[in-house]
Amino acid sequence: MLTRRDMTAGMGLSLAASPVLAAAVTPVSLSQTPPSSTPTPPAEPPLLVLDASLDQDARLTVPVMINDQGPFQFVVDTGADRSVLTPGLVERLGLAPGPEVIVHGVSGSITCPTALTPKLRTGDARLVNSILPVLPYERVGADGLLGVDILDGRNVVMDFERKQLEVRRSQSTEDYVRSPREVSVWADARFGRLTLADSRIAGARALAFIDSGGGVSIGNMALARAIAARRRKSDVVSQARLLTAGGEMKLGEFRVISHMTMGDVRITNIPMAFADLHIFDVWGLNDRPAALLGVDVLRLFARVELDFGAGKVLFRLGQSGIAPQILNA
Repeated sequence: MLTRRDMTAGMGLSLAASPVLAAAVTPVSLSQTPPSSTPTPPAEPPLLVLDASLDQDARLTVPVMINDQGPFQFVVDTGADRSVLTPGLVERLGLAPGPEVIVHGVSGSITCPTALTPKLRTGDARLVNSILPVLPYERVGADGLLGVDILDGRNVVMDFERKQLEVRRSQSTEDYVRSPREVSVWADARFGRLTLADSRIAGARALAFIDSGGGVSIGNMALARAIAARRRKSDVVSQARLLTAGGEMKLGEFRVISHMTMGDVRITNIPMAFADLHIFDVWGLNDRPAALLGVDVLRLFARVELDFGAGKVLFRLGQSGIAPQILNA
C-alpha cells in the first residue's frame, strides 16, 4: 500500500528546510514480545514513488476561446512543443479529425489523433488553422494545454500567491520595472523551451529547462553523476519510480539537492528525481547534465514570469507554495 510522504524545500537561508518524513509506528507490549537471540536483519530502504504530474493545487489554468466558443480552461505547459486538446472538448466543438501524429512526452512517445482547429485564442495570443494533438483528459488534467507553439513572443505570468495565470505580450527590456523582491535571470529558447543561463545544480553546471507542466523537478543521470563526482562523501540516494500523468513508471533515483543557482537566484534543499527520460534522449542530452525544473521549484516563489520574447525569467521572492507529494511504497 502506498503511504504519503511530504517533502519540503527552502529558499535562501531564512527559508531553508530539511526534508520531513512522516512515519507510522504501531505500539507493541513488551510483555507480549518473546526475546529473540537472532539479530533482525536491517530493513531495505523503501522504494519511493514520485508523482511527476501536477496536482489540483498546483494546476493554474488560463481561459481559452476556440472558434469564439468558451472560455475553456487550459494548463500552460512550457515543456510541451504543441498545444493539446482533450476528446470531450473536440466532441463538444465538433472539430474535424486530422492525421495521426507521434507525440513525444517525458517518459515516452505515443501515436494519437488530432483535430483541425481553425482558431484558438487566449488574451492576444492565438493559433490559426492548427492541427492539434488530442490526448485523454487524464493526461492533461484540464480542457487542454497550451504549449510553446502559442507562447512565442509572449510573457507567461504565474502568480502563486493569488493562484492566477496570465498570458500576455512580452515586455521590452526598457519596460521592466523591478521591485527589490524581484530577480531577473537571462534565458534562451533552446529546444523551443526557456533555458536558464548560468545554472548550477549542487555546483555542477547544467542546462535547466523551465517545465510549468511538471509537478516534480527531474534531472538526467549525467547530472546525477556530475553531482556525485563533486561530493566528498556520498549523498543519501533513494531508489525511486516516477509516475507520470499518463500512468507510466520510470525507474530512477531521488535525492535532496543542497543548493541550486540560477543567475543571481540561489535556492537550497531542493527535492529532485533523476532518470534518463525519453525526452532527454529526444533532445540528445543523456550525456550532458540537464534538468527539467517543475512547479515544485517554481512555487517556492510568490510569482514567476516566463518572458519568451525578452528571453528572461523574473522571480519574485517570497514563499508561496506547497511541497510536492511523494509516495512511499
